[in-house]
Amino acid sequence: MKILIPLIGTFGKSGGYRVLSQLANHFIDKGHDVTFLSYIGSEGAYFPTYAKILYYDNSGNVSDHSDNKKKEPFLSLFILRRALRKALDQLDADVVLANHSFTASPVKKSIIKAKKFYYVQAYEPEYFYHKNFKDFILKTISRKSYQLGLNIIVNASMYQDYKEIKTHRVVFPGLDLSIFKPSFKNKDNSKIILGTIGRVEAYKGTFYIVEAFKELRKLYGEKIELHVAFGEKHLEEIEGITVIAPDGDNELANYYNSLNIYISAGTVQLEAIHYPVIEAMACKIQVITTGYYPSNKDNSWIIPIKDAYAISEVVQEALTDPDKVKKVERGYMDIKEFDWEYIAEKMLKYFKE
Repeated sequence: MKILIPLIGTFGKSGGYRVLSQLANHFIDKGHDVTFLSYIGSEGAYFPTYAKILYYDNSGNVSDHSDNKKKEPFLSLFILRRALRKALDQLDADVVLANHSFTASPVKKSIIKAKKFYYVQAYEPEYFYHKNFKDFILKTISRKSYQLGLNIIVNASMYQDYKEIKTHRVVFPGLDLSIFKPSFKNKDNSKIILGTIGRVEAYKGTFYIVEAFKELRKLYGEKIELHVAFGEKHLEEIEGITVIAPDGDNELANYYNSLNIYISAGTVQLEAIHYPVIEAMACKIQVITTGYYPSNKDNSWIIPIKDAYAISEVVQEALTDPDKVKKVERGYMDIKEFDWEYIAEKMLKYFKE
């Protein structure tokens, strides 16, 4: 099959782009032809892929080389959606895989002769939560994307019947278990290292983790530290916090393996799959979370949303829990279903329906 994966704008560093790169690589390993269609200003894929990359400009012209001097235009979303649709019109494929709410309409409106699928990696309208005109428009576009009649595949069971989304197709995001695996290096037992992925968006819950850490620092003193991956540098003004910037998956796996406990305090779509949760579980690290799949009381420690006090209390509980080794082992077994080989094959079966 010839599989085309269009992007609005360029490649990013978030987990969703890793999923696309890995899917492309595994599709190619299985004998399929895969091409990304990216904006011409792209510097290429952050997560390595050996798929072909084509580029479109503001007018929808397609070329096989990028131009880093090209910047996304003013009112870029509307111009890029029109340009992407025009670019798709010029190409051929057996399958086109929309992968973001802003790519859905260009894929739907394109005259390209291909099966049109839409891989939903989150319910995006809930991410536009600011009470301003811009977020109102973006939220409206996102909501409508699920009602365009594309063949929807969701990345978590919770989205099969979630608000505007209706589908029977589910393909989890995969995990490279050759990279995200336990390290057998001895840890410094004189320190308790907590970790989280730092994000500015309120729904990610970083604020509550930081507030909880301030209280834990009062209890444990210099023995406890919080290492925030990809966090904002100003967080280091708080005593005991270090901001880490892992470069690539190998360094990210090393980061998880340096921790005693990983904390995920997101506040929305709690039954979805959150990469840091499964990555930490794969590294046999204790996980405290608000409930992201596959976390449960048997493989992790569950906290309520927006509750710094609860985070502080559960950290203390997790550190002394006599069943913590058993829970960590259970989590390690529960992430086996995310193996990329199985994930890619399931997606291909949907393409062949």
